[in-house]
Amino acid sequence: MDAAGPSPKRRRSASPGVEEDGGCADYISALPDAVLGDIISLLPTKEGARTRILASRWRDLWLSAPLNLDCRELTAGRNEVRSDVVSRILSSHRGPGRRLYINTCIHWIPADTVEACLRSAALDNLEELDFINHLLEKPQRALILRFSPTLRVANIGGCNLSDVNFHELHLHFPLLKQLGLVNVMISESSLHSLIAGCPALECLLIDMCSGFRRIRINSPTIRCMAVREYGIPIESLLLEQIVIEKAPCLVRLLFERGSILQVAVLAAPKLETLGFISDKCRSGELSRLMIGSTVIQGLCVDNLITVVQTVKILALDMHNLSLDTVIELMRCFPCLEKLYIQSFQSRPGNLWRRKHRNLLKCFDMSLKTLVLQLYRGKKSQINFLTFFVLNAKVLESVTLGITTRNNNEKFLAKQRRKLELENRVSRDAQFHFRTGSCVRSSYDIKHIGDLDLTDPFAHM
Repeated sequence: MDAAGPSPKRRRSASPGVEEDGGCADYISALPDAVLGDIISLLPTKEGARTRILASRWRDLWLSAPLNLDCRELTAGRNEVRSDVVSRILSSHRGPGRRLYINTCIHWIPADTVEACLRSAALDNLEELDFINHLLEKPQRALILRFSPTLRVANIGGCNLSDVNFHELHLHFPLLKQLGLVNVMISESSLHSLIAGCPALECLLIDMCSGFRRIRINSPTIRCMAVREYGIPIESLLLEQIVIEKAPCLVRLLFERGSILQVAVLAAPKLETLGFISDKCRSGELSRLMIGSTVIQGLCVDNLITVVQTVKILALDMHNLSLDTVIELMRCFPCLEKLYIQSFQSRPGNLWRRKHRNLLKCFDMSLKTLVLQLYRGKKSQINFLTFFVLNAKVLESVTLGITTRNNNEKFLAKQRRKLELENRVSRDAQFHFRTGSCVRSSYDIKHIGDLDLTDPFAHM
């Protein structure tokens, strides 16, 4: 008897995800509804809705998946949000709310549509809220607060909350991990009550806010904090002082370039990332940073009783590039591994071969990464860099920001020769010339989620 012919049924290949006839197995559709719903909720609003046409298996998944409602994607023309589309989504969606994005400063959206969003049962148990509204009205404020038990991420901006007494409201955000306040006017007592009502808070962004002069941080959970102050006077109280009273988990403390602030870090034993520290002056006043008993006025170390062992990443905003200043700061932060410098001028100087000859005998640098913005090949810049080229034994990477005009082989070859790269003490060190910005600032922080970066100053 002849051997039986091939079975008409398709048999699976031994290779996962591939059928015997070469087609791909649909393993995604085999996932449970809850898992597929979570995947859909991570897609942009339009793309999530379009999953309904993939197959009958997917037809009703978007309607029951956690809703990601981003009004930026639902516009007619450039700036007007389609209220009818928003209403249809809210009326048809059966699932809980995951994320809501509304920005009336960019897109026009009627107040009644905003309130309908905030009232809708489709957004019950909302986890993420991006709400930028310069016309925030009292009914909308009350509706936002209904999400307090479930919010994990909140980015609020463009509004005046100075007449809201958060202390009397006894607000509690038990799950909130990321809080961003952008161009918000709020009283000092309300700000502190708001922060105190977030027992799980990990990331805090205070961006161009007003109505208070001081921020006090006393949090067992906060890991990242960034502050950007107003650069011009306004008719309101402006931030002057930050006091980190007790923050056992604080790892990153960030300020905008040129900030003039009085900062006292009393207890932050895990602080690793710091900057920008600046020598900018406003009305004769310099910034002042105190970490424990160490005091830094502008960029000058005024009082070095004990060194700060924990800081590994430091960003400097220097008017004039100064090797002496950087060496003093490295002695203050002896475990420094990454140094970012924004410097606008380079006066003659930075000679070191004789001046620091004795220092080099006992100065053990741990620096691995050096980034210098606005490198033009000036003599003082070359002197500054050769100190590290010839003495930093564990150096791994040097990045120099150059202009587009200097991005040619003649200029680059000349700089490699002047920087004595062939004589570098760390043979594995890599040197890069890069056009454009090579140091990130707080202006690159577009959202509270951007704070949760291992190195917030590194350009990807």
